[in-house]
Amino acid sequence: MMKILLHLLLSGLIVFSGCYFEHQPPAATTFFRDFSLSSTVQRMQVHELQPQSGEDGKSEAFGEPVRRRRNTGVTYLIVEQAGAKFNDKAFIDQLGAEIEKMIRESGLRIDSRSLGTDNFQIDYSQPGYTGSLDIAATRAGTSQFRLWAVLREEVREKRK
Repeated sequence: MMKILLHLLLSGLIVFSGCYFEHQPPAATTFFRDFSLSSTVQRMQVHELQPQSGEDGKSEAFGEPVRRRRNTGVTYLIVEQAGAKFNDKAFIDQLGAEIEKMIRESGLRIDSRSLGTDNFQIDYSQPGYTGSLDIAATRAGTSQFRLWAVLREEVREKRK
């Protein structure tokens, strides 16, 4: 009797897990999965910016299309020394170029880019995927610099 119950339980588990894996949503792009605003700034080695705090959030909506969103905010302390003043606009330009490079290296196509003095947006895609990244920046007083990023991606499942 115990052997029959164990067999039924294992059979049910196999059937259930087979159904579960069958309906998994498509994976996010490598860029969406791996993007980190604070890590990107850290790799840029901007000596005038020292990280102070940050927060992250994310959401995912299943269906057709699958929609994903990640948002990040990071606050930096501006440490200026004689002859080394922090240039907001030059930093935003450099950050945009670095992120474009990351997008291309992950195999995505850049569809459009818009740039302001303290913000930019990059739209990207690959077959079945469209995404956008919005970055905004502002100074808080004279000693803090705040960055926000919102990364969105839509995935359209391929019909069988």
